Amino acid sequence: MFSFSLWFWALLALLFFWAIGAYNRLVRLRSAVVKAFAVLDEQLVRQLVWVQGCLPEAMRGGAVTAPGELQDEVTAAWARLHAASEQFAVALAQARAQPIDVPGMASLVMAHEALRTAWASALADAVPPDAVPSAERLQSRWMRLLHQSLPLRTAFNDAAQAYNQAIAQFPAAVVARLFGFRPAGTVTRLAEGR
Repeated sequence: MFSFSLWFWALLALLFFWAIGAYNRLVRLRSAVVKAFAVLDEQLVRQLVWVQGCLPEAMRGGAVTAPGELQDEVTAAWARLHAASEQFAVALAQARAQPIDVPGMASLVMAHEALRTAWASALADAVPPDAVPSAERLQSRWMRLLHQSLPLRTAFNDAAQAYNQAIAQFPAAVVARLFGFRPAGTVTRLAEGR
């Protein structure tokens, strides 16, 4: 009887200490995801600030035209870029508040794609050929900003995948489910060069 009780308590203690270790590992992995996003966030903020700085002076403070007012092609291209940059700023703020949130990361990726599309449209439709700086120089700087974020995006995605694998593996999945660890989103297409 004494032997069974000793084995029971030893097994219970082993299980308890294993659960504490598994929990601490999941917390470390989640923290690594948050830290990796903080570094990526800095680079994305640089992209956003740079794009907003390229907007015409009149657009930097807010809306350029009243609703329903006709716009020429150039103003419309800048207005699309302004709207896309505002949308990206909102998505970035949401992702910053919850860097583990899957829908938040998906929203960030979609907003970045909209910003890239609006940027290409603004360069094509609104920057005259004799502009200083030229469209090629603006595009070159934009591509440099995108490429600078590639290793940061990879580091974030790697951290998120390691965390997601850890919360999915049995028996750590039991601890993850018990303490509410949710899968992290990734930024798969964000900042790929085009």
